[in-house]
Amino acid sequence: MIARHLFSSLLILGTSLAFANPLPAKVNAMGESSRRNLLGLLVRQAGSQCPKVQRTFLQARLPNAAVWNVACNGKKADFILVLNDDESNTVRLAACAAHMELGVPPCFRKL
Repeated sequence: MIARHLFSSLLILGTSLAFANPLPAKVNAMGESSRRNLLGLLVRQAGSQCPKVQRTFLQARLPNAAVWNVACNGKKADFILVLNDDESNTVRLAACAAHMELGVPPCFRKL
């Protein structure tokens, strides 16, 4: 239920990433530095400010998706990224501050 609500409430990025492996598996296998670079890029592609990622956190693995939290430097600059394991590697983004509206736990806590 939480995951379904989370998926329906997040902004969908029109980004198609060319990865041979599903995006969630690829991100999980990355080192922290590479993961920070990629997740920061995805946040910026959505039009949000994230000049530098301070921290990443795997909040949950769901069937066909992974939920990552990203802390960027700056005020109110924490984000929820849902990386879908689908053909187009769909990415959904929301501000962590919206967690109550989305009906999910706060960022940087396991689901």
